Amino acid sequence: MEKTVRFKRLRLMTAATDALTKAQSLAEILEILRSRARAILGSDGVTVAMRERDQVHYVGEDSIAPLWAGRRFPIGSCISGMAMTQRRTIVIPDIRVDLRVPVEAYLSIYFVGLAIAPIGVGGPVAAVGAYWRSGRPIDEDALVLLDMLAKGASAQFERIVDQRLKRAS
Repeated sequence: MEKTVRFKRLRLMTAATDALTKAQSLAEILEILRSRARAILGSDGVTVAMRERDQVHYVGEDSIAPLWAGRRFPIGSCISGMAMTQRRTIVIPDIRVDLRVPVEAYLSIYFVGLAIAPIGVGGPVAAVGAYWRSGRPIDEDALVLLDMLAKGASAQFERIVDQRLKRAS
């Protein structure tokens, strides 16, 4: 990867991390992820999804074409739900050949590769996903940065929840 591109992505990541540390609400955290992740990851689209009991609600996206903003899916039938329930990042370089992908949900979608990282310490409450049109392997820098974004958001979720608990007691 070209050094100037890598430097730009790291600079954007630093700015996003700074913004996350200043976030005062879960909505702010989700908006920071939605609005900044695509440039940081060099992806064609990003989504942010929240867990709502046994469903996943896609609460935001920034993409070259519509994905799932506003839609809900059973947690067991989408990759974001899988990332949350398995508590790990899921990387699928080519959805056309991966058996975990529910093909019917992805037929009208433009991308081929995806990576989804869970957000939340313990039991994940959200996920951030990145999508690429290319079927080539997803670059390692993007995967590391996605993980960093999710971990930064997780820390802020915990901080905000802890503050709410302290105010309530």
